[in-house]
Amino acid sequence: MIGSVSTRKKKILLVEDSRLTARVLTDLLGENGYDTETIATGEEAVQKISCGMSPDLILMDIELAGKMNGIEAADKIAKIRDIPVVFLTAQTSEEIVNKIKKVKAYGFVLKNTDKAALLSTVEMALKLNQAISHASMFERIFESSLNEYYILHLKSMKFVAVNRVARENLGYTAEELRNMSPLDINEELNQRSFQKLINILINKEHEKIIFNTVHRRKDGTLYPVEVNMQLHNYDGEELCVALAADLTEREKLEEEKRYKEEQCRLMLEGIQSPAWLVSGERHILAQNRMAQSLFKTKVGEYCWENVLGGGHLADEYKNSSGSYSFPLPGTKCYFCRREEAFDKNQPVNCEVELSDKTWNVWWTPLSDNVFLHYAIDVTKYKRMEDELRHLSVTDYLTNTFNRRYFIKKLEEEIERSSRSGKEFSIILLDIDHFKSINDRFGHNVGDLVLKSLVEVIKGRISKIDILARWGGEEFVILLPDMSVKGAAFLAEELQRLIRQMDIPNIGRVAASFGVAAYCPGDSIDTLINKADNMMYEAKAAGGDCVRYMSSKE
Repeated sequence: MIGSVSTRKKKILLVEDSRLTARVLTDLLGENGYDTETIATGEEAVQKISCGMSPDLILMDIELAGKMNGIEAADKIAKIRDIPVVFLTAQTSEEIVNKIKKVKAYGFVLKNTDKAALLSTVEMALKLNQAISHASMFERIFESSLNEYYILHLKSMKFVAVNRVARENLGYTAEELRNMSPLDINEELNQRSFQKLINILINKEHEKIIFNTVHRRKDGTLYPVEVNMQLHNYDGEELCVALAADLTEREKLEEEKRYKEEQCRLMLEGIQSPAWLVSGERHILAQNRMAQSLFKTKVGEYCWENVLGGGHLADEYKNSSGSYSFPLPGTKCYFCRREEAFDKNQPVNCEVELSDKTWNVWWTPLSDNVFLHYAIDVTKYKRMEDELRHLSVTDYLTNTFNRRYFIKKLEEEIERSSRSGKEFSIILLDIDHFKSINDRFGHNVGDLVLKSLVEVIKGRISKIDILARWGGEEFVILLPDMSVKGAAFLAEELQRLIRQMDIPNIGRVAASFGVAAYCPGDSIDTLINKADNMMYEAKAAGGDCVRYMSSKE
């Protein structure tokens, strides 16, 4: 930890080829609290450092035995590891001093100097190295911070230093920023407003100030920041240190949160029934106005429980505000029947009686811990269900039954006839020259012809007869308990009625009819084919006529 007092002895590597000098220095350093290891050559010093030895200081004789002198050894060691080196020398010629200057050294000591000077030089070298290490550490922290750091000279209002992330975000080089001031990168500040902020710190109204503003990049784009400014006195100079946090991501997240909340609100309000978002812990996270109005629920409270075992909410469980307070011991949450739903692998609906109405409550998971619940008035739901059922069996244009429904009813009639022996017939009809009507008058008129024809047929057939649109301009009629002759007679009557239809500007409309009776052993396909063949015989005869196949044919 920075500033703490270390009790570890400082380790010094003494490189000295004179045994006597080495012995004297080792004793001196040991008496003053240093742990010393002595070696005789520069080669050995380089080897030890290369193998991982890391002393706090190297005390290096310049003139050493071996091929490598102390200055050469120090130069090699500096390339391996940053360790402070203090040289020992017997003389201080200009040549020696120049050689020392060429390597990274913390000074030199004359061998014949007194002990106090030697110890003072060693101690100063260690302190200087520690100060340099701390300065390097703080510089790395400054440069590598993920927030933007600015150091500003108050008198010149120029930047003294700007860290890497700020330079990269702004798009300026360090050299460019040294000639710039905060006003050059700030979209909202001017000289007066910025001086007003600085004066708050100068007058010590506050130790620091925090404000949100906008920075402008070199390319002109803007980004939001939160700025924290403080004053510092360094070497008699007033400096302002500003930390700027880029708020782009934060604002993006906040915007996404606001967007999701708004989408959630719109989603809930768009549901045309009471709706809630419920957490896995059964708390109501959000609700629409209909839920609040009809069920008196509140965001934050628990969703309802199956209080009486039948889904009813008893008045005795209401609180003073008229809403329900849950959970209750031994009760089961209607909104969160997750176990039952998971067993069935589908949402489970349940009923809640409230306000003289019975509501179906459904839920569906939106995420691992959020569930959408919505209540539907059963009466309205059943009406919608009936309408959907009607749409599923009805042709949307003519409001007759569709082909799928007709085949289902025909299948049932064949089964019934097979059991009872009762006969029945079908009529298949096709509007003559319908393509010509569409081509001459357009599809809207063609649709009008189809609807008019259906009205004529519905006005003539009985309630037990089934009229369906077979496809395009083809229609089919199922006639239970009717013989082929009766069906043919009906077809001829329909033929006349269709010919008499009054559709303005169109002229006469006619249709060709094929009639067939069910015979034991007929399938849906064979019966339809018989009627279809008869209809094509009518077409071949010029149309606007009826052809039928008796049950004996």
